[in-house]
Amino acid sequence: MINNKIASLYKRTDTIKAPQTEDPGALLIKIFDELLNSINTFHSNIIPTADGFRKKSSSFSKALTILYTLQGSIDFEKDLGVAKSLFQIYEFTRVALIEEFKSCKIDRSTKAISALSEIRET
Repeated sequence: MINNKIASLYKRTDTIKAPQTEDPGALLIKIFDELLNSINTFHSNIIPTADGFRKKSSSFSKALTILYTLQGSIDFEKDLGVAKSLFQIYEFTRVALIEEFKSCKIDRSTKAISALSEIRET
């Protein structure tokens, strides 16, 4: 009985719908859009309420998953300088979101959004 309930909740978790495309640039833009949307939703629900707690947790989890994926896909052999910079931005964002999740105060992730938006536009 409990396992069925857990399975039901698991099936309803948010997923990222990746576009079917041959263009890696379009896919990367979609990923950045999802990341920025997740962070903005997290910010909108930073103060825990009965209604917003699930949105806060879900958007937080989604943002971290995207950040881990981006960090894992960095090619350090191609251009070490760019790779290091990207890794640092992703890590800064990740740490900021974790701190803000605990404190319920938006702080450093606004700087991260600015940097991520700039990367997205590039």
